[in-house]
Amino acid sequence: MAASAVPPRLSEGGPSTLTPVKRPTFVDTPGRSRPSGASPAYSSRKHSLYGIEDRVVLDLGSRVWKVGFSGETEPRAVFWAQGDRDEDGSEIWDLDMSKLQGCRGDRREGRRLVGVRLVRKLRDVFNKHLMSDPKLRKVIVVENTFLPIAVKEMIAQALFENLKIPSLAFTSSSLLSLAASGRITGLVIDIGWLETTVTPVYYSRPLCHLARSTPLAGRALHRRLRALLHHHGSYYPPSPSSSSARPHPVRPSRDVLKDQLIERIITEACFVVPALARLGPSRPTDRPSDPPVEEMDDVLLMDSLKSRYQMASVAKDLTFSVPAGSSGLPPGELVVPGWIRERAAEVLFDDDDEGESDGLATIVLQSILKLPVDLRPLLISTILVAGGTSSLSGLIQRLRISLLSLLRPPPDSSRTDNMEVDQPVNPLRLDSIAGTESPKVDSIRGRRRNLEPYSSLYPLASKLAILNDPSPMEGEGALKNAGVAPKWTPGLLSWVGASLAGVLKTSGPAMLLEDYETRLSTSASRGQVYRQELEETRAELAASFGLSLDELRPGEAVNDVKRENEYLRRKRGWRDSVIDDWTRGV
Repeated sequence: MAASAVPPRLSEGGPSTLTPVKRPTFVDTPGRSRPSGASPAYSSRKHSLYGIEDRVVLDLGSRVWKVGFSGETEPRAVFWAQGDRDEDGSEIWDLDMSKLQGCRGDRREGRRLVGVRLVRKLRDVFNKHLMSDPKLRKVIVVENTFLPIAVKEMIAQALFENLKIPSLAFTSSSLLSLAASGRITGLVIDIGWLETTVTPVYYSRPLCHLARSTPLAGRALHRRLRALLHHHGSYYPPSPSSSSARPHPVRPSRDVLKDQLIERIITEACFVVPALARLGPSRPTDRPSDPPVEEMDDVLLMDSLKSRYQMASVAKDLTFSVPAGSSGLPPGELVVPGWIRERAAEVLFDDDDEGESDGLATIVLQSILKLPVDLRPLLISTILVAGGTSSLSGLIQRLRISLLSLLRPPPDSSRTDNMEVDQPVNPLRLDSIAGTESPKVDSIRGRRRNLEPYSSLYPLASKLAILNDPSPMEGEGALKNAGVAPKWTPGLLSWVGASLAGVLKTSGPAMLLEDYETRLSTSASRGQVYRQELEETRAELAASFGLSLDELRPGEAVNDVKRENEYLRRKRGWRDSVIDDWTRGV
């Protein structure tokens, strides 16, 4: 008989000759695909390029955490830093610890609260999300440019003292974002939750002393949208199932506009208008000189925004369902006006003169002005936008248009002033020979600096390019760098860069557990010496001059007291640091 082309069926209980197929270890979740097979993070074979183990990558934001293993293209888990955001607040820490919800205005209580939250959350990261032993994994932490040193120390304390990790490396988020885009030089704009930072990076070296920041970020957008909906939105409360008539709309209260609902509206309905229209000042000019009020209660500001944007809006109103909670009633409805959908993000681009906050385009150009002249053309042509808030539809295009509008001379600039300033100097004039200028020319130049603060950057307008611009310009004016970055989500750029750095072993300088314990003991010894010297100084001042150190405010020093032929410059509030801080080396 001829051999059958079909392989014979295995008998029950007989030996298997087929190669077993490995089943997927992870189950796919909505919006997230997992590769089949076991992750290399749990394998014992050599799977890294230059090592045998994978790092744990932690991107610990003040509001959103992204955790996973190096060598993977996406984090294992992305979750809110605060589980119940409406009760405990949206952020796990704040730039001012005394403003944290639950600390009652006490900065010391705020530090203690942040420390407890970090320990609890980091334990959940390893036990629930990563399911890995922290004692066997080196850790890479993504560090924002202006991360408070107190938060940085509390993260290190929780990882070293509570979880006993073997090694910890803090790495700049701006450098990692550029690494995910295949660059080592660029200007990184990180639009986060608490603040927006602009950090120049030159050949893998973050120029932190030239970085700028502004509080106009995700939290400012949330507060503006909540205030606009509170004053100009329409809420239809839930009606009993027996009633068929639709209730009359009311103004949505603070209890209705919860954080989860505001986040959903921003994600699903809001966008940024690409066209930049000069519609006058965004804040009312006839405001009375009263104490400042919160944006939620600022009726004049909300009315001025409505009169400014409503007539020019073309967006449609959208309706969102609002759950009624445990009352058993059907959900209510919240109507979001179209002009709020397209103009809520204007708070990110308007300069806030009252709060002394600069818009996105303003701080970008201010950061470029601080750069050396030879670095400006290179960095302005390699701009990278990162951060979760930058995922808002149309934001990157609007940023490019705003930058170009500021890099053009105003249409009403005086031509005669330019002719007088730019005319050649007469060598026969006495003031020219002495190297001085006439008062008229000096006045014109001063007026130009006030009206055109970025006039020195006008020649660079043709070189402006954003690496991850989703819709770059085409045609003759197109630049080769615009839109060439990989299509990563802006909010994941820093984590992807840290994952790549963990594989290539190119993260920041690592601190071992033994080094941390040595620094900690040394710092404790210095603290004991300082406490002893402080007690001696307190007794000497009280005996000699009747002066108590408790009367000095934080930061004040005693300069008029001599001790052993040296001035006593001891300050209150002295605090040693175990973790390195880049601001102390500038």
